[in-house]
Amino acid sequence: MLSLSTTLLSQEYKSFYLELASGIGVDLLDGSQIVIQPDQTIKLVTNQTHPIFDFLNSKPFYSIEKAFPMTSLPRLKKVYIISIKDDTLVTDFVNNTGITYFKEIDDDNNILTSTTTAVNNTQISIPNDYEDLLYGGNNASLELINAPLAWAITTGDSNILVGVVDSSYELNHPDLTGQIVNNIEVVPSNFSHGTAVASIIAANTDNNEGLSSLGRDLKLVTATCGGGGNNLVSGLEELADYPGVRVINCSWRICEGSPVKTYLDDVMDYVRTKDILVVASAGNGVQGDGTVKGCDSDGNGYGYPGSYDDAISVTGVGHRFSIGTLQDNIPGQTKSWIDVHRQLPDNPNNFASHTHNDKVNVSAPGIYVLSATETSNNQTGYTAGIGTSSSTPLASALAGLIFSINPNFTATQVKDIIESTTDNIYDIDLNQPYIGELGTGRINAYAAVLKAQCLTNPESGLDLAMQNSQLDNFEEPDTLTTQPYRSKDIWVRNQDDGLLVKEHQNPEYDSNNPNYVYVRVTNSSCDSSTGSDPLKLYWAKANTALSWPDHWDGSLTMTDPITGEDILMGDQIGTVNIPPLDIGQEAILTFEWLVPNPEDYENINPNPWHFCLLARIDTPNDPMTTPENDNIVLNVWNNNNIVWKNTTVVDVVENSSNYGGVVAVGNYSNQQQSFDLVFVKDANEKGKAIYEEAEVGLEMDTTLYNAWQDGGKSQSQLKSTKDDYKKILTTNNSKLGNIILDAGEIGTLYVSFNFFTNQSTSKDKFALSVLQQDATTGSLIGGEEYIINKKTSSSFRANAGEDQDIKKDEFIVLSATPINEDVTFNWYDQNNTLLYSGENVLVNPEFTSTYKLEVISNLNGFKDYDHVDITVNPFYLESLIPNPANNLVTVQYKVDEASSAYLSVVNTATGQHHNYILDTTQTSRLLDISNLSSGIYSIILVCDGEIQDSLNLSKL
Repeated sequence: MLSLSTTLLSQEYKSFYLELASGIGVDLLDGSQIVIQPDQTIKLVTNQTHPIFDFLNSKPFYSIEKAFPMTSLPRLKKVYIISIKDDTLVTDFVNNTGITYFKEIDDDNNILTSTTTAVNNTQISIPNDYEDLLYGGNNASLELINAPLAWAITTGDSNILVGVVDSSYELNHPDLTGQIVNNIEVVPSNFSHGTAVASIIAANTDNNEGLSSLGRDLKLVTATCGGGGNNLVSGLEELADYPGVRVINCSWRICEGSPVKTYLDDVMDYVRTKDILVVASAGNGVQGDGTVKGCDSDGNGYGYPGSYDDAISVTGVGHRFSIGTLQDNIPGQTKSWIDVHRQLPDNPNNFASHTHNDKVNVSAPGIYVLSATETSNNQTGYTAGIGTSSSTPLASALAGLIFSINPNFTATQVKDIIESTTDNIYDIDLNQPYIGELGTGRINAYAAVLKAQCLTNPESGLDLAMQNSQLDNFEEPDTLTTQPYRSKDIWVRNQDDGLLVKEHQNPEYDSNNPNYVYVRVTNSSCDSSTGSDPLKLYWAKANTALSWPDHWDGSLTMTDPITGEDILMGDQIGTVNIPPLDIGQEAILTFEWLVPNPEDYENINPNPWHFCLLARIDTPNDPMTTPENDNIVLNVWNNNNIVWKNTTVVDVVENSSNYGGVVAVGNYSNQQQSFDLVFVKDANEKGKAIYEEAEVGLEMDTTLYNAWQDGGKSQSQLKSTKDDYKKILTTNNSKLGNIILDAGEIGTLYVSFNFFTNQSTSKDKFALSVLQQDATTGSLIGGEEYIINKKTSSSFRANAGEDQDIKKDEFIVLSATPINEDVTFNWYDQNNTLLYSGENVLVNPEFTSTYKLEVISNLNGFKDYDHVDITVNPFYLESLIPNPANNLVTVQYKVDEASSAYLSVVNTATGQHHNYILDTTQTSRLLDISNLSSGIYSIILVCDGEIQDSLNLSKL
């Protein structure tokens, strides 16, 4: 029947739901024989006696099948799909007393297809498949909803099953293998939509392959439902009957006027008896080509099952880039701006292509969400989809995590937890047109699971906290963060845009206008805060050795060596009160900061010298867990009330004069001490390290150099330069060792970055840290992070010309190939001594030498190198006088470094030759050639048995 129905249903046939009246106790297909007539119509031959058979066999119809063949619900057992051609027959079916419902089926398959972008399969750690495969870095959708913090509470429970009603699934996909405990095939399908949806919920995570999922340890039960909406409804019923299913994901919608909606009502009534939470797509609105993927003409009508009051309807927002970011490399120019509902928010003529209405419960990332896909459709096996089909499984996975904390929660309780813990997104200007239509906000996985935990096992005591790193789960002490000076809960913006753009900038001095510092505070406890808790913010000049409170409270100064003035090295910026925060809720607090004038520090060090920031929650309602001392590292590790930011941003952009930054290296103790400086890359950074794409220079000032020299000039895996004050970083964990500093002594280190054009990749962000450690114990004193943004690249190549052979004492001009860019040419000898800056250089090597050409862009600091070899021959013939000659020829030569030498005079026509021994202490020899026949002769110089040079002689 399925085969027949599928074959016959073409454009000339129309399919209808036919529902028998409740009083009719027959099954049209049970025991009936389907006979195809010559005109392709169908007759039902049966032993059953009922007028409905006579009615049907009197009408021309072309297929008939059960709409819900697997249902156990009495009403749905009486529903069939029948196809007819003649519209005039509709009235007859409607008026038949044995038929209670007869309505044409729409041709919408209800599953919300999405635009996708193929991606390559790479890996990252924490977990080891947590990378954003499309753009690098951490998985952007999971980052936005605070998945790592949620995982610190629960990664799910394999006894909690999430059902997925969708199309086909690639069961042997690496990210689904073992995750789907059962797949119920309602109707076969070749459409890969289900693979993507299932992977977003509970892909294999931390398996060194593919992607991470929010529902890491949850398991899935899937229903394969090809074809029309009735098959999806059947799948929903099937999963409701499956033991252990607590959540059912429906990345599809059925519109209000759809004929299958009435049967969905019945199935949802049945699902409610099972206390299962249904999470469904709101719809995909109207697409850019005008295609309506949502309900109603504007795409914003109610879609079901999401719009039922006890279900969760999910719409989409962006999650990848800060608002205003241009992404011209993305197909279709879609802008995945963080928490923005519209896909093309900067286009005033564009509509929002995700459904929004007052039935939407929550929002979730839905623009370029990473997912698996069937490898038959995409060789990599991974894609990035656009649509509420991607938003919905994130909410379903979150529901599964909440049930993992307490399986005794009801579906209503879980729904309330998800809705009550979202982040507000209505304060974003671009979302103002949709107030009340994006649900309560964007889901926050951490806040939701924390609230679930607090409802299950409430603990008293307020804990306002800030994160030291991605690994920090607010536990005290923080034993997971190795570099506590890199908190992302503090960032600086030169304009007041940090609530939308959470990317750190270097503070910039403006005598009239402040910079803005933003600090994120999270309530990590089960108690709500009152709004009376102060947050204090401090600055200090960038330093790898900082003490509390001296470097931060305005008591520390350095003396200007020229003016004698005391220059402030740190101070408090201000205090603001943290607003009331509920369980798991976060707030971003803003500080205005008049940045100190950099000219005040030029006499101390003329290079760019940035700032460290320290934030402290200082309240009796949440006191420090461990009392503070002068060791800032321990203070930060021991107390989640304190976070620290030591970051210098290096933007490699055109027309910049500096490609690095200064950090102070000091000894804040009261006695002489020895330190190591260790240089490390970010452990989670993918692609080439900074020292593989750029020349990383480490330049010590006099104080630091003398302290290093006093300790014996110890170094490990650093390349020396002609300037003893400067080293070149070559690999990870390189070290300047045993730097002996007196009590209170401070030196500075300038770290510079010049990218190589011939080693440059498409990677545009790098990280490098300078760690100051106690040379004896190895304990961390402090550190500075450098974030290097490579925003431009140069395509020039250094070309020093071809290798050449010259004679000893000969001068030669080395010429660089001109470059159509503002560059500097530097020539170095083989001892790396700078010979000349310019396009051409005159050299006179005494022996064979290699010369290096360095080309540096004056626009962005990119550089390239080339080498040229000049071979110097110490044995050569200078001249033959006269030439042509008749009788006597004077041969001038240079052979003083040879043990033996002779001349061979060879007739080039006959090959006859004569040899003449040379005195190596002389420089000329007279040859008598009067007896030689006329012709051309080669005068060949042989030294120590090897031919060295030759000249031609014409004999008259």
